Amino acid sequence: MEQERHDISPQNIEGITGTTVLLKKVYKEDKSHALGNGFFIEPDKIVTNVHVLAGASTLTAHCVDTETTYTIEGVIAFDDINDLAVLKIAEEGTPFSPGNSKKVRKGEHVCLLGYRNDKKNRLDGTVYSIQNSGKHIIVKFNITDVQGYSGSPLLNTKGEVIGIICAGGPPVDDGEFIMSTNIASNLLKNLLNETHEVESLDAWLKRSRIYAYVKSSDAYLSRDHGDIKEAIARYDDAIRLNPDLADVYRNRALLMYSLEKRDEYMLNTLSAHKLNRERFNLKRIGLFFSWHLRFIRFSLVLGFQKLIRKLVGENTWFEVQAQVRFRLAKSKIANGKISDVLNIYQAIIDDFTEVINDKPGEEKRKYLDAARNSYKEAIVHLSEVIKKKPKRAVPYYHRGKAKYIFGEFESQHKDLKVTKKLFEGTINDYSEAINRKLKGLYIYNHIGQARHQLAQLESQQGNTEAALTLYQNVISDSDEAIQSEMECDACRSAIHHHRGAAKAALEDYEGAIEDYDMSIKLNPKYAKAYYNRSKAKQALEQHEAAEADLAKAKELEPEIEKRN
Repeated sequence: MEQERHDISPQNIEGITGTTVLLKKVYKEDKSHALGNGFFIEPDKIVTNVHVLAGASTLTAHCVDTETTYTIEGVIAFDDINDLAVLKIAEEGTPFSPGNSKKVRKGEHVCLLGYRNDKKNRLDGTVYSIQNSGKHIIVKFNITDVQGYSGSPLLNTKGEVIGIICAGGPPVDDGEFIMSTNIASNLLKNLLNETHEVESLDAWLKRSRIYAYVKSSDAYLSRDHGDIKEAIARYDDAIRLNPDLADVYRNRALLMYSLEKRDEYMLNTLSAHKLNRERFNLKRIGLFFSWHLRFIRFSLVLGFQKLIRKLVGENTWFEVQAQVRFRLAKSKIANGKISDVLNIYQAIIDDFTEVINDKPGEEKRKYLDAARNSYKEAIVHLSEVIKKKPKRAVPYYHRGKAKYIFGEFESQHKDLKVTKKLFEGTINDYSEAINRKLKGLYIYNHIGQARHQLAQLESQQGNTEAALTLYQNVISDSDEAIQSEMECDACRSAIHHHRGAAKAALEDYEGAIEDYDMSIKLNPKYAKAYYNRSKAKQALEQHEAAEADLAKAKELEPEIEKRN
């Protein structure tokens, strides 16, 4: 018998009772950033997402409606797989009534209540589907962005909590709607039955499986800024810390797909599918079979790829993959998608580097030549773009970044003459982009990197005067760059770091420490700034402080000594 649909009208939702709170993260330099939301589920317990809390230095919970700030005693329950956390509160708030997420049906009217930019909003939506064996409720909202609402309660028309918002997808239907993922309330009910002794927020945040959420967030930011290589490294860190996060595998898979690494795309997609398994349920039999069909298809394709790889041999497989990616890069250049191309070039070079390191003499030379021919052709293609549009700044930036990628490759393989030429070309192209009034894209950060690399190279070759001039240029460029990047803390942090490194190279260690201090203040998670500040303090024989900085750098990035 079909369930009565008396609960799908939104008219009864006005009388909702329950306290929602705005959660704010406060950094050491007293800069507060709104992270997300939470809500009372019991008089002294607030529910939110793990990812809302992860990375906090200190945290406050504030109800704007009543101008009440609540005292957070610590974490009393959490689910680090499904992104749920329950905070113990010293005071009391009005709890929402928990609903039964098993009764939620497709087409049902729902709403979320949450703060964004200190303003409380109500967003109405419709249940689009129930996924992952009832763990996730997908809701269609008639807005284009739900960023900032994480941790808000999803309510049915009776005012009961049936879900907790945790993510929003890209806009759909020509940008008029967005799909939001919500954690089913029955998972929260189970969690509330497993509460433990209060654990301090500081101690809880140091758990490796919680810190994985920080690495995942770092990866998202790196991807957003176009640094795909860094994003993949951060997703790898997240998987190492917490191998049960399906979204991390899924996001890593998307990056691999963009780089035309289909085998790794398949592996990561399969891992995500396994973690979000659909179990048999008559009410959702379509999703059950759909999940199994997708799983079988991905498994068959991956198995077929492995078979072909084995039949043709690793060398032939690698060469074919490199050619496929290179042709993809050429087609993207032709279509004007140059920013995507740089990530593909980076993948090609990284793969060549890995293969070259494993090959003996003659074979190594063969792959070195192939890599060099690939990037020489790439520079030619980018130069053709510049010829067609010589007044535009962005093509110069892209060509400069490509030269930098290839310069790093050559520096690893000891062709210092070519390396020097490429870094010089990088600086020239970035300078042309700046002359054409290019703003953003971390242009000053990148030109500082290139000057620093070239200065190190000049120093290695005994060209001390040229190196000193370049370090002075880094400092003077940084002075101007910091002013131009006033709105971007991450950019200014990187620029201060480059200026500090240049001062250290000029043996102005006190000046270097001042810049490293500012770099860390702007970005407290910048491991390399701690690492280099440690070296500057060692030079001044501040050994105890240097050891503390080194320990902090290792805490933030355990492999930092190997990478430097």
